[in-house]
Amino acid sequence: MPSLPTRLIADIGGTHTRFALVHADAQLDAQRTLQTQAYASLGEAARAYLQETGAHPQEACFAVAGPVDGATIRLTNHCWEFSRDSLAAELGIERLRVINDFEAIALALPRIDPSALVRIGGGTACSGRPLALLGPGTGLGVAQLIVTSAGFQAVPTEGGHASIGPADETELAIIGSLLGSGEPVSREALLSGPGMERIHRALCKLRSLDVEAMSAAQIQVRGVEGSDLVCQEALEHFCAFLGTAAADQALCSGARGGVYIAGGIVPRFTGFLQRSRFRTRFETRGPMSAYLRAIPVHVITHSQPGLLGAAVASIDPFQESAH
Repeated sequence: MPSLPTRLIADIGGTHTRFALVHADAQLDAQRTLQTQAYASLGEAARAYLQETGAHPQEACFAVAGPVDGATIRLTNHCWEFSRDSLAAELGIERLRVINDFEAIALALPRIDPSALVRIGGGTACSGRPLALLGPGTGLGVAQLIVTSAGFQAVPTEGGHASIGPADETELAIIGSLLGSGEPVSREALLSGPGMERIHRALCKLRSLDVEAMSAAQIQVRGVEGSDLVCQEALEHFCAFLGTAAADQALCSGARGGVYIAGGIVPRFTGFLQRSRFRTRFETRGPMSAYLRAIPVHVITHSQPGLLGAAVASIDPFQESAH
């Protein structure tokens, strides 16, 4: 079998843009992480990477945080936009594939080593059944992975924009603080970095406390340490909302193969998540509670699952034919 040509791959998000080269067997080389905000366009960022590495790939696969249908592709949580043909011409690439970022992470799931997974309860995954994926970050990514006779097929979704409801009076107040546009409150409005900040602000107002401007990272640190009770409560509610969303996704996709949590937020506090109400909320669903209790949940701690998935998509013939 002839060797595969070197391919450029990228995982492009609202905060970070990650590049690598892949040669064969999805092995990553020359990995770099760039700040998305530091570049005026994706083309500019990619040119900077190629100039630094001296690479001249003829093929590429980019995983993008946003819908990838249509002539113009726009990041959901950043101003970058591009067309496949124009970007390929700008970079001197003959063939450019673009996939959703969570489609890429879903494709990576079968290749992630168990050492890069943290288990959050549940039973044994059912072989051959769908897998569900959620990932709070700048936004909330959602996808699923199904097993076919030809291999694994990732199904990207916009499930982050599905609505979410409360399970108690405090959650009702948190969600109520976001009403006013005439639209339902989305999962992403709560299950993201900005969402964690919204939960914190709502709790400060509910407890009649001064609202201290605080980043999601600060809320996480203080919440895990227990040095700030409102931050701790905000993190607890974040975990509970995540349990609700994960259960909804498992039920809607029949994810008896397991639920996986990715993104840049949750892997930072897996211990807190294990102790939180996440699993209780995930399993408490009336007549479907036993169904959900059997489903294992794992947090992905692999450093670059998006790049790994883009690499899989770039070399797997089935992934080529599935698009």
